[in-house]
Amino acid sequence: MGKLYIVRHAQVKIEPNVPSAQWNLSEAGVRSTEALAASESFDLVKKIWHSPEPKALQTAQVIAERASLEVRMHAGLRELAADVGFLPQHEFRARVGAYLLGKDDPAFEPYGDAQARIVSAVREIVEEAKGDSVALVTHGRILTVLYSYLLGRRLGQKEWQSIPLPALSVIDTNSWQVERGFLREAF
Repeated sequence: MGKLYIVRHAQVKIEPNVPSAQWNLSEAGVRSTEALAASESFDLVKKIWHSPEPKALQTAQVIAERASLEVRMHAGLRELAADVGFLPQHEFRARVGAYLLGKDDPAFEPYGDAQARIVSAVREIVEEAKGDSVALVTHGRILTVLYSYLLGRRLGQKEWQSIPLPALSVIDTNSWQVERGFLREAF
């Protein structure tokens, strides 16, 4: 009976002149990932998958080093595409919140496409695991889209922003039920 350990990447070093998809973990992000890896058991996990973004790779590497896991990349785990440039935090949050609740935004990846992509990526990873437990490291906005699918309802800005950096959730891959939410309780 496999489990899916889903990790949101850790804190990043924000560089306004660099696309967010190229941001790296901050020193605090490395430390908080080390703390997460030390406080959680990844003993049943066989592999850890990550998105193509450096912050996800670096988060996965810290966990993999401590748990002796093979690290693999899956392009489908990338963050929700949003061609908005660097925005003030309140404006970015408002736009993402409106998008998550169904407002079309031409700068964002269409919601249905994003949901199909992340669900397909997760299913591919789980299928390849053949019943073994696996972990994946990805991003907050795309996780909000994934959990909207799993829970059968649209999650919004509140849920997106409630996922700590880094954080762990566990899903039973037989029932696709959330066993543990990112805050140690399901959404």
